[in-house]
Amino acid sequence: MSSLIETAHWIACARAAESLRPDGRLFEDPLAVEFVRRTDPDLYDRLRTEPSSRFDVLAVRTAFFDDRLIRAVTGGPARQVVVLAAGMDGRAFRLPWPPGVTLYEVDLPEGVEEKSAFLSRSGLVADRCHRVPVAADLTGDWPAALAEAGFRPGLPTVWLVEGVLYYLTEEQVDAVVDRVTELSAAGSVLCLEQVNTDLYRAPWMRDWLRQMRDAGRPWRSGVAEPEAWLAGRGWRAEVREPCDLDEAAGRVVPRTPPRGTPGAARTWLVAAELATGPAVPDSVPDFVPESASASASASASASASASASASPTAA
Repeated sequence: MSSLIETAHWIACARAAESLRPDGRLFEDPLAVEFVRRTDPDLYDRLRTEPSSRFDVLAVRTAFFDDRLIRAVTGGPARQVVVLAAGMDGRAFRLPWPPGVTLYEVDLPEGVEEKSAFLSRSGLVADRCHRVPVAADLTGDWPAALAEAGFRPGLPTVWLVEGVLYYLTEEQVDAVVDRVTELSAAGSVLCLEQVNTDLYRAPWMRDWLRQMRDAGRPWRSGVAEPEAWLAGRGWRAEVREPCDLDEAAGRVVPRTPPRGTPGAARTWLVAAELATGPAVPDSVPDFVPESASASASASASASASASASASPTAA
């Protein structure tokens, strides 16, 4: 199992923990809860009976991006949403998407396969948006796979890049953000998470970083000034830290000193609007519930299989 797949499992456990809190939940993620219940019943029981603050930072991060995603699609023209390194993300199943939203989940092929099998067993259906899984590696030609799945670069898009960039090198991170920019029309929104570069020099982070390396999940990159980094690509960025958010009230979320204080380890939560780039006229795809899409896909697959069987060249 790849280290990123293991990370996806860990994030699902964290979101299940928040969803199983007895009160004061920031969100409820039925996919994460069902995943933990089926894969680790002992952990599921502990999360139900022993609430913990261990995952508070991740819960605050999740709630921030939930809010920004829904704001973007309800307050702007975008009806395409792309989640990069989606893992076991459950937003296609739980957020109140407006009509007409197509949500592409890009993940490693083994991640897409695992999630598809899990959804088939669990019976969970994304009935508020048209969910499209896309098997691709962010270090490869993922834009081609996204286009093949039906993505339209001429339409405004809302992007989510959460919990993955610091596992990539700086060159790989720049390449991902450059590709996102190239694929974004006017009116697009980019939501992303990254850490700062001082984090790697903070003495109190050394043990954590070593543990991540030893586990095969090394952190490799950071950004000192995210506003300037994104402005150079045409994005106007709002940058927050978890401790700044209202959702952090009453939670165990480390406070950071004012911006500009050297040596502080920071997590950047970013929501940016594209400031340049004319949109190419295009039509918004009709909304197709996942259940109907799956039926159509199965029908097409059966037809293709029958044709292949009838062909004299079929293996």
